[in-house]
Amino acid sequence: MQLIIQAGDLGPKWFHVALRTLVLLASTEGMLKSHYIAERLGEDPTFVRKILSKLAKSDYVKSHGGRYGGYSINISPNELTVKDVYRALGDSSSTPFYTVPSTGVEYYISQIINKAEKSFQDELNAYTIQDILDIKDQT
Repeated sequence: MQLIIQAGDLGPKWFHVALRTLVLLASTEGMLKSHYIAERLGEDPTFVRKILSKLAKSDYVKSHGGRYGGYSINISPNELTVKDVYRALGDSSSTPFYTVPSTGVEYYISQIINKAEKSFQDELNAYTIQDILDIKDQT
């Protein structure tokens, strides 16, 4: 999570690259090579392949190796929520409040962070990849 979110901020790089990749795959017939995706997104091909690998592990993307292989979306854009993508790629590691030296406020801090994260994920759950595609098509 970022400290300050500003208007126009795309959030963590892995998150917006994953979303933009899925939109590209959903709006394309057939398969796309990772280097093509990286070029279209203006990103490093290795970074894009790492994201594609995580999306494939979650079955959101199909990958086929070889000369004629590539990547394609494996789930209906109507069914794939932004929250699904966040959870598939996000770092879910956290620090349990009871594992740090106590100052007496750790439990309460953990409650604040948990509530904020739940609200954030609830908001992400309100949008699908299809919603993003629909907005793209309107512009």
